Amino acid sequence: MTNEITVEMLDRKIAWCEQNAFWGRDSAIQRMQDFYYEKKRDSVDQDWPESFTLDDLAQVLNVERVSYRIYYSRDNLTLRLYVFRAHCTKSEEQKMLALGFVHAQDGDTENIPDQPVEEVEGVKE
Repeated sequence: MTNEITVEMLDRKIAWCEQNAFWGRDSAIQRMQDFYYEKKRDSVDQDWPESFTLDDLAQVLNVERVSYRIYYSRDNLTLRLYVFRAHCTKSEEQKMLALGFVHAQDGDTENIPDQPVEEVEGVKE
């Protein structure tokens, strides 16, 4: 027997950890996740539709602040609010999806400007 660790050994160890280490502890499994929420309007003369505030979002997620980026389409009729969750749990993910957010994928910003028009970090007071 050698001290060499094989890929099979690592695969078995990872599988064991996934099956046993976090059972019943949804909050223990965290991963990075981007979400976005999209608003549309018919004319640039109209206001953006009402939705939740960033303070509301911070309260739902039970955090002090929510970091976000806002992108606008070239015609200024579509707004996308991107929220990055560095340690997103399954329950947080479900809360975000229930608010109308969707998972951001690679390329979701290709049909809107490459640079954010506004980049702000919201703070819950």
